[in-house]
Amino acid sequence: MKRLICLLVCAAMLFTLAACGAAKPAEPEIKDWSRSGYFTDENDNMLSVTWMEDIDEPGWYVGVMVGELMADGTLPQEGNSLRGNLSTWEEGAEPITVTVSEEGEDGLLLEIEGGESYHFTSYDMPTASIVVNVNTEGMGNIDWAEGDQAPQIDPDSFCQYVYFGLDEPKVHTFVARPQAGNLFVKWTKNGEVFSTEPQITLLLDESADYAAVFEEDPDWQNPVMNFVGNYQCDRASATVECFGYDEAWITIEWGGSAWEFARWIIVGRLDTDTLTIEYEGANKSIVTVSDSGEESAEDVYVDGTGTISFNYEENSFTWHEDQSEYGIDMLFEWVPVNPAPVREDGERFETVIILEGMEETVRYEHIINRALGFEMDYDYESFERYSDPAQECFLSVWDGSGNPENFLEVMPRAEDADTVAEAVREELSGEYDLTESTRELENAGECIYIEASVLKGTNNMAPHLQIVYIIPTADGCIVATVHCAAEAAEGFARRFNYMINTISAI
Repeated sequence: MKRLICLLVCAAMLFTLAACGAAKPAEPEIKDWSRSGYFTDENDNMLSVTWMEDIDEPGWYVGVMVGELMADGTLPQEGNSLRGNLSTWEEGAEPITVTVSEEGEDGLLLEIEGGESYHFTSYDMPTASIVVNVNTEGMGNIDWAEGDQAPQIDPDSFCQYVYFGLDEPKVHTFVARPQAGNLFVKWTKNGEVFSTEPQITLLLDESADYAAVFEEDPDWQNPVMNFVGNYQCDRASATVECFGYDEAWITIEWGGSAWEFARWIIVGRLDTDTLTIEYEGANKSIVTVSDSGEESAEDVYVDGTGTISFNYEENSFTWHEDQSEYGIDMLFEWVPVNPAPVREDGERFETVIILEGMEETVRYEHIINRALGFEMDYDYESFERYSDPAQECFLSVWDGSGNPENFLEVMPRAEDADTVAEAVREELSGEYDLTESTRELENAGECIYIEASVLKGTNNMAPHLQIVYIIPTADGCIVATVHCAAEAAEGFARRFNYMINTISAI
């Protein structure tokens, strides 16, 4: 009888829920974000939250200093939290995803995706009576230490700005350190020349703005240029290329059979005193070639280490691979370049280039433009050619002609190369921090190379970049200008570089 009563009661309850509908939890109330200022935790980690109105997308600017991690950026409000990506200060590091939420009466909870959580409480920053900013102008870095002793110089440090908020005077010593391809010029104080010595000791007893000023070295070229080319060691071949101010890109291939070979991609900086590259992070893969010629690669490792030592007099280099299965070093000897074949206007042919460490077969068409005074090859499957009386232009087939982002312009100029280079600097320096060097082109010889890829006054990559090659000729110069979207620059810039290397004056 009791069991029957229980069943009836349960049935009645189910009927009531079905008739009335299940109760829904109340939606949380979304509140405007209000907690801002500085926050700290028990380990002296810092978090700052500030509303930023004077930027392209106003929002909450969040700065994080947790241990060795420093990151910042603008976060949108999602629900009752701030959530999004922050850019880290470590060069080449990926952004971190964070969530900042209110905690307690005045605290904040910081959660790093894939990492730890941190609990912060409100912190009143001490009022500074002496505010000193130490900045850089141009491509260089600064190191500093408290006191009058020279600071410890960290060659891997890329510090370009320091802020001091002091409540009493203190002595600090600073060293200005130019990046490769640049020269230290002077220190300024509040815009006026302060010192021409790279190391200065300052009594910070008044608010002021100091800046270390650098300029490009007009006589600089990447030292790897002395070793660019193809090398051979038995069944292994190597290609040495250079990029930036002092970096090398080395591809080594060792054939096991007609359809399989090992490939190493090595990137590193050349020590000009020892002519040695001590590298890490090298990639080794096994490449298989199908009957149709398509390649597939399987990584063996991506963290290889070793050394490459050049011998300038012998036109060779010795490769020591720490992961070598044979335990012996390999001697690669330079292979002379065969003269370029003479081609007819409109002639088409195939060749192999290296893109992102992989070989790619490219189909070129040869152009002879006697009116403009130069000839070259262009990748007709990737670019459309537009010719007019003033220039040759090559537009990416993936962009379309309406509003292209990735294209190459080649035109002659009557002025000499130095005059044109000065005009290019003036035109681009208002928006970009420029990188300049000299480069050796395969067919045209030495040229002036100007790269505009960093937004002026920042270390941020510009959304669109320009690379200008100014090639001297007997009656002026040839100017080849690369236009690329930043996200596509790695592939397009290298494709254009191969095309520019084929330019020669008629």
